[in-house]
Amino acid sequence: MSIGRALPPAGAQIAFSSIISGICGIVVGERELERFQRELKEHFGARHCFLVSSGKAALSLILRGLKELSPHREEVVIPAFTCYSVPSSVVRAGLRIRLCDLHPQLLDFDFTQVSAMLSDLDRKPLAVVSTHLFGIPADVARLRKLVRDSGVAIVEDAAQAMGEVTEDVMVGSLGDVSFFSLGRGKPFSAVEGGVILTNRDDLGESLNGFMSCLPRYGLLPLLKVVFKAAALMVFIHPRLFWVPRSMPSLRLGETLFDPHFPILRMSSFQAGLARNWRQKLAMLRDVRRKQVNRWVTILEANRLQGSCFLGARSLGLPRFPLRVSDTKKRESLLRESARIGLGIMPTYPTSIDAIPELKGRIGGGPFPVAEGCARELVTLPTHGYVTEDDVSEVCRLVSRALGQSDVSAPVKDRLSLVER
Repeated sequence: MSIGRALPPAGAQIAFSSIISGICGIVVGERELERFQRELKEHFGARHCFLVSSGKAALSLILRGLKELSPHREEVVIPAFTCYSVPSSVVRAGLRIRLCDLHPQLLDFDFTQVSAMLSDLDRKPLAVVSTHLFGIPADVARLRKLVRDSGVAIVEDAAQAMGEVTEDVMVGSLGDVSFFSLGRGKPFSAVEGGVILTNRDDLGESLNGFMSCLPRYGLLPLLKVVFKAAALMVFIHPRLFWVPRSMPSLRLGETLFDPHFPILRMSSFQAGLARNWRQKLAMLRDVRRKQVNRWVTILEANRLQGSCFLGARSLGLPRFPLRVSDTKKRESLLRESARIGLGIMPTYPTSIDAIPELKGRIGGGPFPVAEGCARELVTLPTHGYVTEDDVSEVCRLVSRALGQSDVSAPVKDRLSLVER
């Protein structure tokens, strides 16, 4: 067990006052959930809002609702590199996965490939899931131009992008239906939780039917969420993060494919925990945006900008994705980061087609960009616990991994570029 300061790879701080608000939410009950729904609908301009237990529960419900409206369609198009929660949600909804490779610089769909899929009259998909991966906005407007079949719904996976704006439009209001995740490590956290937003009345009616049958949190699961909130409040601090980091049973940092997750209504504790969410989200996003700008500026100053992705600057990314093409150097970077506690982490371990549980259930391929992302990507922390000493150490490790003997300017000089 390694004892000492360690940066969490991602995290939205939960204050003691928020936990008190959550406990008050339990007392208030349904009114707390109605308040949260009302604020979300008002903020995103949505006619319908549904609150559930997780982001993957939200996606699974969306797909069930769409399936009810188009019973003869079975396929859902998703990126070949994304969070394992996305394919697990498709399987949980009883539907089939169809993969599309990514654009190498954008972490978005390969639009030539997705256009061919949408033009295939023999395989009409139910939905296309457009994912704002790592919080970088996907080009939903371009996707919409390719969707000429009114039976194909655009599902906006905004799980990692709450609070972002693209072309003056809020992420989460671009698709036919969208969802956010409120899990730990997301832009804003209520420990766990999912939000569904849509302006489609037919889908809203279908989802209402499913929601009416969903169970609520029982006493034991609710107490578990309260305990998790208290643990996150305490152990997310770098001086204490080594405690959960040293407990293998927590499986921190692991990516698991699990299509058997529960689908519940959100608890009033989580809604209470989310009180003043707009102000909290804005503050968290501002901190992360400054750190993202810092990483981009350092990479550009050292002529390493080719390792980061287009569109990353000025976004409040929960984690900053970075490409390290040399496998041995990437492994060394991750190993050294783990030893020092710098919060540099791998992303999803494989492309979706390589998930063992899905073997034989997904055709097509190959997916070279998705496979490259799984092989090459790492993420840098962007939260408010990152200090200048941390930045200096990260720069040292990253420059070595990207082929530079050392950074070309003193850390303080680089940081001054960001603070302008």
